[in-house]
Amino acid sequence: AGHGTVQAVADRLASAPTIYPLPQLLVLGGGRSNVIAAECDGCGDILGKLETALRQCRESATPSVARRHVLCIEQAQALARHGFFLAAGIPDYAIRACHRHRRNGRAGLRESDAATAWTLVKIALPAMLGMRAPTLDALRVEVSGREPLAKPVRWLLATTLQRPRGIVDPFAQHGEGLLRFTAIAASGPAFWARLPSIVAGRFTPAMQTGDYLSGRCDSLRVHGLSSYTLDGEEFAADPAHPVTISRGAPLTFLMP
Repeated sequence: AGHGTVQAVADRLASAPTIYPLPQLLVLGGGRSNVIAAECDGCGDILGKLETALRQCRESATPSVARRHVLCIEQAQALARHGFFLAAGIPDYAIRACHRHRRNGRAGLRESDAATAWTLVKIALPAMLGMRAPTLDALRVEVSGREPLAKPVRWLLATTLQRPRGIVDPFAQHGEGLLRFTAIAASGPAFWARLPSIVAGRFTPAMQTGDYLSGRCDSLRVHGLSSYTLDGEEFAADPAHPVTISRGAPLTFLMP
């Protein structure tokens, strides 16, 4: 499955009463980015991995498993939502732009594996040149034990996934807690020039103060949030009420 299906299943299981035992999950990547499946060794030879898991089940072998907590996104007067990767600000804007790009055509780059990269290039280049500035939420992010950024946050990522996929791992390696997060208030050419380093998780000492805040924590509190994507699914929020992002229920994944 892709991220949306995995998010729907995880949300339903995490919302279930605790009296019910939760099943073990085998996630096989069937989407475009498959970040969740990659976390659970569900990419590559999908049929071979499925065969291995079924054989272990038949033979009553002890499978390799991993436990991952979901993110729990809570706001007053709204049902809690659960997933694994939240994006707000510029990442949310970029994901929604990719969705629109794919919906508005059925040929060429709109459906190919390069569709996401092509759309991001079209977004990034005008922004770097100062030709097109997207309208973004002016977020204020509170992290326990950290000084809040003085400027409005324009980039926010939060996840409970722990294993980077290749060079893409946009989180600093310090702090404690199951949540990994990156909040950035920077903008303009300097920010875009640093974006490759941010995506790779290479935060310099200078970037860890002022406009950049990244690492691990137990929970986040976000003010002014009107929209975000959770595992690639689009959601709306009420900017008048703060949103709390914390650790949710643990789920068990088979590692074929």
